[in-house]
Amino acid sequence: MVELFEQLRQFVTPPSWDSWKTLIWISIFSWAVSMLTTGFVQVFIASVGWIFLIPGLHWFMHEEKLKLFGNVVINVKKNLTFGKLYFAPWITGGLVCIYLFGGLLDTLPSAVFVCWPPISAAIAVAPKFIKFGPDYKIPDPPVRQEIVILMLWNLLISCWLQLYFFTQYWLYQYPSLLTDDLSNSAFVYQIRSADRPVSRGNLILNQAETILRDSLAGQSWAQVEKWLLNLNQQLDIVRLNIFERLSSLQENSYWRLEGRVLPGTEYTVQINAIWQGPTATTDGYYLTKTCQVTRVANVRAEPSPQNKPALLNPVQQVKVECGPASGPIAGLPPSSNP
Repeated sequence: MVELFEQLRQFVTPPSWDSWKTLIWISIFSWAVSMLTTGFVQVFIASVGWIFLIPGLHWFMHEEKLKLFGNVVINVKKNLTFGKLYFAPWITGGLVCIYLFGGLLDTLPSAVFVCWPPISAAIAVAPKFIKFGPDYKIPDPPVRQEIVILMLWNLLISCWLQLYFFTQYWLYQYPSLLTDDLSNSAFVYQIRSADRPVSRGNLILNQAETILRDSLAGQSWAQVEKWLLNLNQQLDIVRLNIFERLSSLQENSYWRLEGRVLPGTEYTVQINAIWQGPTATTDGYYLTKTCQVTRVANVRAEPSPQNKPALLNPVQQVKVECGPASGPIAGLPPSSNP
């Protein structure tokens, strides 16, 4: 047991002041002290811990003869090399990005991942500009070519990562794009096209049906006819009420509600949710829902004088029956103006 503790002490004790172990111990001490403080002082001391930790770990990953317990010796640098690519700069770059942008992980996670490849590439090529002394040097032409290729590869990876985050943001703010046919897209691929999600227009039309029922409930037949006479004006108000109930997304401004009373019917109302945003085709599309508005006579008994039969007073009630939403239908509805 004593021998084991002695080996552990030798492993964690820096052999000299200029050692990666010294830097890591300073970072651990800084974090321990930061836990005893609050506010700006805590942030500052924790930052000092990061500043010592990052070069300490980077130095550690260059160890070629790291002695562990007993006579076990490992080559850390060799274990982090695959083929001719040494991965330590990308590990260090990840730590730098976490240090610089860690506070943005909840609000802007793309910053960490997008900046990671170019920062890592800069760390990888930096030693090629330094010679013993230390002094600055200009790399030889073959090395310059390697540097340019490495930087361009990492910038390309960064661009693809940025495209991924942009695409995810667009699909979050415009979920109706997922219902479109993306088979001709150069960079978006639907893994299971048969399980295409339902358009947000279905949700809008279902909400419109609910508001239509609530608006006409308890109205006299004359008031119902007046409401239907100004149908499109009423639907503008309905649209505002719908988006107060639904989650606030940027695509909400691209949905338009239109309606008409079908000719040859008493009051068969057709409500159209028209998508005016980007689509895979130039025609656009819309979804439609048909509702039947009818009046139903309901007999209500009213009290009468003693020894006389009760008075029956017919009361007209409004009944709204809607079918399921249909679509998407390419183009614009017949009553719509571009």
